[in-house]
Amino acid sequence: MADAMRSGEWIDRLADGIREKNRDAAQAYGRDQHFAEVVERLGKEFFVRFATELERDVDALRRRLQGDATSAETVVQPGKAGELLVRRERFPWVDAVITHREDSVLVDYAKGVGLPGDPMVDRQSRAFLLRANAEDRVYAEDAFGDRPGRYESPEELARCVMELLFGV
Repeated sequence: MADAMRSGEWIDRLADGIREKNRDAAQAYGRDQHFAEVVERLGKEFFVRFATELERDVDALRRRLQGDATSAETVVQPGKAGELLVRRERFPWVDAVITHREDSVLVDYAKGVGLPGDPMVDRQSRAFLLRANAEDRVYAEDAFGDRPGRYESPEELARCVMELLFGV
């Protein structure tokens, strides 16, 4: 009986030590898992809203340039599942593929100031990670950099991508 008691006390001390030293890590892990589930559940909706807003912005740009010497055909169209294609013929020419996968949005693009160049040369990429905040809302942030930009809404991300693709 005494051995069983000592054995039980030893287990209790071990359990108390685990609780004390690992509680913060376990709670952080639980939060991370929750946020990952929110992104999994709402990330596609965020991307669809982003795509809609990007298309609206491209349409507005097209209307503003209509009749100008710099006017050129600019299209936004769906590609494969989770993919958006953005093309502009000239001034500037743009060839971009925007892809949503799980918790990321990747913008792979080539652009030039004048007439079309080779879309396979000088391609660049910019990656954004989808995250969830404490209110279970999805936002995007730059995947790389010391101070990643944060885009609270699909509209903010669309504006960032428009400036990236069409900015001079």
